Amino acid sequence: IRRVLEQFCLASGQKVSLEKSKIFFSENVSRNMERLITEESGIQATRELGKYLGMPILQKRINKDTFGEILGRVSSRLAGWKGRCLSFAGRLTLTKSVLSSVPVHTMSTVLLPQSTLGSLDRISRSFLWGSTIEQRKQHLVCWQKVCRPTSDGGLGIRSAVDMNKALLAKIGWRLLHDVDSLWAKVIRSKYKVTEVHDQHWLMSNGTWSSTWRSICLGLREIVVPGLNWVIGDGKDVRVWTDKWLVEKQLREVTIMPLPNGIEDLRVCDLWRNGTGWCFEYL
Repeated sequence: IRRVLEQFCLASGQKVSLEKSKIFFSENVSRNMERLITEESGIQATRELGKYLGMPILQKRINKDTFGEILGRVSSRLAGWKGRCLSFAGRLTLTKSVLSSVPVHTMSTVLLPQSTLGSLDRISRSFLWGSTIEQRKQHLVCWQKVCRPTSDGGLGIRSAVDMNKALLAKIGWRLLHDVDSLWAKVIRSKYKVTEVHDQHWLMSNGTWSSTWRSICLGLREIVVPGLNWVIGDGKDVRVWTDKWLVEKQLREVTIMPLPNGIEDLRVCDLWRNGTGWCFEYL
């Protein structure tokens, strides 16, 4: 371990502080082995990895208590007594500001539990309508209408569930689009990410990390259904299984079953240079 850290320091020009470093051991590691490693490395052992940029470095299953701090921060920002000093427009502005800042980083990395997302909406609703611990005010409009865009008659507040999935979809889109970035190369290699056509890598696996499962959910539910191809040379676009001509896959609108051997037909195969369309495929 010390040798790896020394090589890292030489390559990066940085220096590792052993006093500030911690080692997290699996429960499968014996206490004698833990003691040996900590003594030889000079790095203390820990049972809790803490946080990085406000996000818990998870080593256990996510539950409703994992993100309790986020709920606490949102509750303190949207405390009921603050609403007494604000008009409805002021409470609306403050609600939007808090929801667009406090939980965003965490929502961009993992899908929060349903109980946490529901609590975020509940806190927002109560503050918006002026409810306090002592007195609960009547909610004049249902929350679904409040969360609609202003152009559709809503107030433009984002529901916690939709916001969480949209932020995860954004990360997923960057993974597909920024293929040359280092983080994308690491993730694509680790989880065997292939082309968009083959979506087997999006199917959930119990061994995946919570972050990768969350990103795949955003891809499956938001990005992939909205993908539409713009035809260039046609070499990457599959005729029957990609959306490129209509809003559906062509195999979904065909009446007859597809002949064998043409499932992987590409758009470029429909055109022959110098002669035009290949009518045997049309």
